[in-house]
Amino acid sequence: MDNNNYGGNYGNNSDSGNSQNNGQNQSGNWQSNGQYNNYQDNTANNMYYQVPADKDADNKASGKQIAGLVFGILAICCSCCYGVPGIIFGIVGLILSILGNKESKHGVGIAGLVCSIIGLLCGVVLTIYFAAIFAVVFEMLETGEFENLMDYYRY
Repeated sequence: MDNNNYGGNYGNNSDSGNSQNNGQNQSGNWQSNGQYNNYQDNTANNMYYQVPADKDADNKASGKQIAGLVFGILAICCSCCYGVPGIIFGIVGLILSILGNKESKHGVGIAGLVCSIIGLLCGVVLTIYFAAIFAVVFEMLETGEFENLMDYYRY
């Protein structure tokens, strides 16, 4: 066996008849002898680089946008309490979201704007609804119909 090569001529550049010369001459330079390799190394010359960050673009949501989102969610949740808290939280959330969106456009600011508008509308609708119910109840109290209605349910 040749120097622990186990019968092969691996790494030996001599052309002794056992090995095939695949386009490499005695000096180690490659030359074309009509044989082509189908392998193309696409990783050898790739230059990986990181795109420089744009200093003007701020990808973080501002505190005003986050506060606008919180107040918008509170406006939706609290509008069932006779509608008035929904209107108050909706107006505060709307103002904060608009001010935050003037600084930078971000999804949190837009979500705060949408939630504030929805909470404000729910607050207005429920305020009108509860005001109408109270008006009917007070009218019934003044005319005495409420007592007649209560007597009807007692018997």
